[in-house]
Amino acid sequence: MRMLIITGIMIALVGCAPVAPRPPLPQSYVTQAVAFLDGLQPRSIAENREYCGYFGRDATAAFVASQPNPGGSDYCDLDITEHGFEVLASYHTHAAFDTEAENEVPSDIDLLSDIGDDVYGFVATPGGRVWLTNPDTRRARQVCGIGCVTSDPQFIRGDAGPIAQSYSLRELQRRF
Repeated sequence: MRMLIITGIMIALVGCAPVAPRPPLPQSYVTQAVAFLDGLQPRSIAENREYCGYFGRDATAAFVASQPNPGGSDYCDLDITEHGFEVLASYHTHAAFDTEAENEVPSDIDLLSDIGDDVYGFVATPGGRVWLTNPDTRRARQVCGIGCVTSDPQFIRGDAGPIAQSYSLRELQRRF
């Protein structure tokens, strides 16, 4: 009986063992993601539609991106199925500038989607910011600020109010 109790306790403790945090994305991948989004921004802005997809690494550990999937002015549907590479992060643009839209920060839904898919996420905004979401910390942080990537010529600085350098999920939920 004693051995059964000890075995049960050991199994319970293993189940409670902390999961090792995922390694951060290599800076070279972040740099390549920003460059990719810079190339996608003009199309997203001109068409006033979000584009989305995935970043990852292939069998040689080289950075790769899926083909951009077109969405609407405030949504883009992703499918995290087989892409032929290891998916590390989602990406999407936030379409053209709109004074009625809260599109200079990732939405709480953006962050929740990345948490659900257990991947990092990149978001490019009409003002030219790039954000990186982290499913482990449940936060979004600016990788680079206004004008880092192509921005909408109609963008009005300050229209969205103060923009922090990072937001927790709860802070994004309050903002939205």
